[in-house]
Amino acid sequence: MISLIYAIMQVGVDPGVVTSPARAVPVEYNGSAGELQIPTPLILNADVQIDGRIEESVWETTPVLTGFTQYDPSEGVAASQRTDVHVFVTDDAIHFAIKAFDTDPGAIRATMAERDAMTRSNDYVRVILDTFNDQRRAYAFSVNPFGVQHDGIWLEGGSGGRGGGGFGGRGGGGGGGGFGGGGGGYIRPPIDDNPDFIWESGGRLTTTGYEVEIKIPFKSVRFADQPVQSWGIQVTRRIQRNGYQESWAPSFANQPNKLLEAGQLLDLTDLDPGLFMEINPVVTGSRDGSLDAGQFVRDDPNTDFGLNLTYGITSNVTLDGTYNPDFSQVEADAGQIAVNERFALFFQEKRPFFLEGTEIFGLPKQLVFTRTVVNPVAGAKMTGKMGSATVGYLGAVDNIDESSDLFVNLLRVRQDVGTASTIGAIYTDRTGENDDFNRVIGVDGRIVVARRYTLQVQGAASWDRSSGTETSTGQLFYAQVARAGRGLTFSGLFEDLSAGFLPESGFIRRLAEAHAQTQVSYNWYGGRGSLLERWGPSLDLQGYWDHDELWDGNGWQEATGQLMLNFAFKNNMNLWLTTSLSEFSSPAQDYEGLVTRPHEVCDEGQGCWFPSEAFVPAENSFGGLRTFTAFVYMSGWEAVRGRISANFKEEPIFYRPTGAPVEVADSWSGDVNLTLLPSRFLSMELGLRHSVLTRESDGSLYSKAMIPRIKAQYQFNRALFVRSTVEYSFAESNGLLDPLTGLPIEFCNAGVCTVLGPTATNDVLLEGLISYEPSPGTVFFFGYTRRMEDSEAFAFERVQPTADGLFLKASYRFRL
Repeated sequence: MISLIYAIMQVGVDPGVVTSPARAVPVEYNGSAGELQIPTPLILNADVQIDGRIEESVWETTPVLTGFTQYDPSEGVAASQRTDVHVFVTDDAIHFAIKAFDTDPGAIRATMAERDAMTRSNDYVRVILDTFNDQRRAYAFSVNPFGVQHDGIWLEGGSGGRGGGGFGGRGGGGGGGGFGGGGGGYIRPPIDDNPDFIWESGGRLTTTGYEVEIKIPFKSVRFADQPVQSWGIQVTRRIQRNGYQESWAPSFANQPNKLLEAGQLLDLTDLDPGLFMEINPVVTGSRDGSLDAGQFVRDDPNTDFGLNLTYGITSNVTLDGTYNPDFSQVEADAGQIAVNERFALFFQEKRPFFLEGTEIFGLPKQLVFTRTVVNPVAGAKMTGKMGSATVGYLGAVDNIDESSDLFVNLLRVRQDVGTASTIGAIYTDRTGENDDFNRVIGVDGRIVVARRYTLQVQGAASWDRSSGTETSTGQLFYAQVARAGRGLTFSGLFEDLSAGFLPESGFIRRLAEAHAQTQVSYNWYGGRGSLLERWGPSLDLQGYWDHDELWDGNGWQEATGQLMLNFAFKNNMNLWLTTSLSEFSSPAQDYEGLVTRPHEVCDEGQGCWFPSEAFVPAENSFGGLRTFTAFVYMSGWEAVRGRISANFKEEPIFYRPTGAPVEVADSWSGDVNLTLLPSRFLSMELGLRHSVLTRESDGSLYSKAMIPRIKAQYQFNRALFVRSTVEYSFAESNGLLDPLTGLPIEFCNAGVCTVLGPTATNDVLLEGLISYEPSPGTVFFFGYTRRMEDSEAFAFERVQPTADGLFLKASYRFRL
């Protein structure tokens, strides 16, 4: 009926083309009534200023998306606030004007924030465009009330987030992602935030809420090369003070693929991005200092030039090339406590070239982690979608040292199957100049069944040869099944990595192990506005086995059972309470080389000495270990947002080279991260991580660590900010002791024994940055970093510099 009315009102006008207002009242498309098919008008010579003032007469003739419904915390009920979305296309862009009404406009959360950094603390609206209409991948454009932008790629089955560099979940993907929310909390939608697109936005607060305008050039998105096409569209809105999530097309928790719920922009005709080429010259300069033989010396200033090129082969295939790319990052990684950590810590990718256009490499187990490319000289990428197949290639020359280069090639193919499923293959190769190599080939699939269940499978094999050794091989297998739902959800996974599996282009924390896990949860809901909007329990059971021990029929090395209660309160506050029991064991070979000297032996001719005896802990020393955790997330207050956690854990003290448990310790830890917003332009982050481990055998201290961090940022406007960071990283650990005798444990190798004694660090980090980024790729950075070492913990006496660096970056993104 709506389409018929629209057609009647356009009588006498070329269908799909509007040159002047043809009606006084725009046609409304009510999402809650299922009116999700939108004939999209083409308006030529539209004179629209993207300033957040919806005053031009052209908006009076455009379709209006209205009738939003809430999907969190309540589902399927009318939205708490009205939202109207106008849309039309011109010959080179798609335009949106959004009126976000609010009955309490003074409570709207809006700050002048850095790009891509506002969605956790601000109100915003998000436009999701499925330009290939394949219900698997879409562009996400978000705008806060001041027009601050956030963008990325929505990838069904992905884990979302920024800077992953690995393009996949670190422990496995789920059945799909929501739009965010989760009973007033923040659940990350499956959006890869790394790509930055060039588009325009403007916004302003009004007496009735806020208004935003968006213009997305066709050059900034990829779409099918077809004369007439349809795009999927969804528009969502987040109201930060209460955590409410609302959408135009109704959304339900039992649907794992949210893009299947989207509406349709119809009659998009002869879309043409024209010639698409971008040239991005980059100039960087730096001067580094370091401690050398007790003297602090500075290197000569270093200036470098790089060039990035992007060419749109077609509207759906893009080629990127780079020479001498800028792979610097403008902010240090936040400190992580590692005094009793058995496995490698994960640090996010922050280098621009590797962050954009590579979401296709996403897999449940990370076979691609671009931080493994350490010092690239040149790189190339090609990504695109041809029919129902998506292809991606990334190659780089990595100058790992002055004498040799490493050649990296990554190839990925993914094929759409049915309405929402995919199958794919991946190949990674790292080849050195001495016939050393590491190669991985893998296949994967994501199958959606009955619009509620998701099955993900992945298999891979690796071949590795280094330093003239024989080629070693290994295999990986991964499978996960998940059920989406508003009340009941569950998932189960099994993964197995053989001892020879080595993915040097990826990041997998635990190798040569098998892992099984099952999770089940149930939620009850209160009414909208209730003090308790949602609560429910969840149960998580998991175990780890040595790969060979599993298939020999032996027991696990690690097992955990965890019960969690989640309470989502009114005004966007969440509380999680967790308790668990754990058990650890380790094979005898993990203790090889560990010895103690408990007995004195005397010989009349040779004197007295303490011979070494192999250390092996008593049986059943690491069972029934308890954990209690409380975690609070707050995001409803105007001036303070943040999270606080406290944790008590009985955990083993590990011999870190093999991960073997040595003795049991009581661990007390806490983590506080608060964001203070004293004004719309100033933000401060206060962070504190603290950990203490005491031995259960005698109550003595094994380790303690504390990392306070302060970051302050002043945002002058959407493009310009200054930021400073101060971090102090204190960590100390005492030596390993035999819990029965209290004697030191030594490590012996080839007749040489070393006491595993104490360590201590007292590192100080200072950073300052001036950033000007009017649009992605056009930037000016000027920053300074200084690392120092304190003589004692928090003494601030005789603080000695260990390294510093002054850096500058300037680039301009030319678009043809």
